Amino acid sequence: MRPAFEEQEKVRKMPINEVDLSRVSDGSYRGDFSYGGFTYEVEVSVKDHKIEGIEILRNRESKHAKKAEGVAEKVLEAQSLKVDAVTGATTTSKALLKAIENALTKGIER
Repeated sequence: MRPAFEEQEKVRKMPINEVDLSRVSDGSYRGDFSYGGFTYEVEVSVKDHKIEGIEILRNRESKHAKKAEGVAEKVLEAQSLKVDAVTGATTTSKALLKAIENALTKGIER
């Protein structure tokens, strides 16, 4: 298997960890995830322990990458990271989910 396909497969199989929203303080948090020489970046707004909004700050400019942005709406609706990837854009969906996870983790009250 070629290295690019191996990396893509690792991203597709990586776990997305649930973040306990009851422990996330109000605020806006930036998170990112890098793979394939590109960094995906999001900003997640939280109020009253609910995700109020997810803004995609950096994403690739391909048809599949733009399609993957629909995963943010799924997270908003479910108030959870345990959502299915967007069909036809699995790898980018996973990259965006990991960026959202990384953003939310920054808001956990310690």
